[in-house]
Amino acid sequence: MPNEINDLPPPVNHVFVDYENVREVDPAIVGSKTVQLTLLLGAQKTKLDATLVEKLIQYAATVEMVRLKSSGRNALDFALAYYLGRAVHADPCGYFHIVSKDKGYDALIEHLRSKHIRVHRHDSFTTLTFTPRTKPAVATPPVATSAAKSPTKVKPVPTHLESLEARVLEHLRKPATNRPRTKQKLVSHLITHLGKKVTEAEVLDLVELIGQAGHLVIDEKGKVIYHLG
Repeated sequence: MPNEINDLPPPVNHVFVDYENVREVDPAIVGSKTVQLTLLLGAQKTKLDATLVEKLIQYAATVEMVRLKSSGRNALDFALAYYLGRAVHADPCGYFHIVSKDKGYDALIEHLRSKHIRVHRHDSFTTLTFTPRTKPAVATPPVATSAAKSPTKVKPVPTHLESLEARVLEHLRKPATNRPRTKQKLVSHLITHLGKKVTEAEVLDLVELIGQAGHLVIDEKGKVIYHLG
């Protein structure tokens, strides 16, 4: 019988590039099995790097290139919002990334997060990091008394933890916040910040959830690297 955990598909990262604002695309993400790339070009943008074009053609199935026919203030921003909304509708469980220095997208991002959509903005590709889905630990099942054995069930992420994700990210983004540099300190910090709303086990799940959305990476030594956009 197939392992229910191993059969979980990796999360899809939908990346939307505001090419009027960010003029370089990291070719390394093009063709990744977990990335759908949408590249939005303004009406005046007529040239792309040849190496990038070759890779876009090679992996055309995972790339959508949108070139606006007319220019105007915020024209590309509205187009990006449309394609983002279309992707959210098609894949509400995906992860969504806007690559742009334009902070005008932040109001849209805040609204989507209030709807439990995992989306954030990156000033450049240097902060765009994808954290692979972590397989939850599975307890060893008891020895069955009959020939038939029931598969181990995967415990879903509680809805209230997803609702706390936006609150925690807002807190960590505040300039005055002294962000913890290790996983242990981060867990303790969030327990204090959230008060009686969560247990330590739930905070550990919350940290994993935030990591899966690409907001942070924890290395082998437990050091936390933040990508808060």
